[in-house]
Amino acid sequence: MISARMSRRVKVLLVSGATVAVAVLSAGCGTEKISVPRSSPYYAGAILFSQRCAGCHTLGAAATHGSASNIKTRLITNGPNLTTRCERPAIRVLYAIENGGFSGATMPQNIVVGPQARQVAEFVARYAGSSSATPVGQQPCSSRPLGTLPVATATPTAATTTTTPAPAAANKAKAKKKTAPAKKKKAAAKAPAKTTPTAPAANGPKIATARFPGLGAVLVNAQGHTLYIFVPDNDQKVTCVGGCAAVWPPASVPSGQTAAAAGGVKQSLLGSDPNPAGGLVITYAGWPLYTYIADGTSGSATGQGINLNGGLWYVISPTGKVIKAKPHK
Repeated sequence: MISARMSRRVKVLLVSGATVAVAVLSAGCGTEKISVPRSSPYYAGAILFSQRCAGCHTLGAAATHGSASNIKTRLITNGPNLTTRCERPAIRVLYAIENGGFSGATMPQNIVVGPQARQVAEFVARYAGSSSATPVGQQPCSSRPLGTLPVATATPTAATTTTTPAPAAANKAKAKKKTAPAKKKKAAAKAPAKTTPTAPAANGPKIATARFPGLGAVLVNAQGHTLYIFVPDNDQKVTCVGGCAAVWPPASVPSGQTAAAAGGVKQSLLGSDPNPAGGLVITYAGWPLYTYIADGTSGSATGQGINLNGGLWYVISPTGKVIKAKPHK
């Protein structure tokens, strides 16, 4: 009888311990799927956060786990754990998105912009800090005001105006038209229109070169940051999106522009591919190009040869050859 009672007590303790462990793990890692209802006004922001911010931030409501659990092993790309960190009001979050992050200018620009940035800011303000501790004398996160974002205003456009010729000028033009010799009219009608084919102007971002010991000349952007190729792209299409793109921001080119070659780069090898996340990504010899957030400043190539975010990363030479050598330190 005593043995049976002890056995039941042990089972109860084991079950209780397992329940606590699961609760702790859930609080630390967030949920396994987006918990925001589809009908919620914050759902679009949750989707965008999951797609664009998963590589750097943890936020249970969006099922993202990008924050480091150990400060000693954290990377520069590990952002704050927003499940345990309160971020209100929404205007503060929007400011962080537009100005390089919550704790300094380490977040890549243009992760989300415009209306999408507003959606993410409102979502983060609403759901961040769900497991945050409340310091003595302060309001719980859930009681702090969400605030409102300023109304977005459309960029004013210049009014279009039409001008009509003065009556005297119009009559004079008509008189000249009537007195024009018939032979000249006929000759003008017969003359074929001449067109000269022209190559599209390279009016976009500049792609240049820099030399690294052990690597030689490699492609860099206008700011001198090293450009990389992602092996899974297979020199065909952009596959680094979402959390991957947060760590390896694509080298984008505005619509209607063409990247410009400089410093030994071949203009004929420059092109662009559609980015599944929107916009265009500069390509070289068919390879989409990316920077690496951990490089920090120009003159470094810390991403060379590493296997991260689903594949290998290499620099590329001005001839279009992928370089797999290790840089000399």
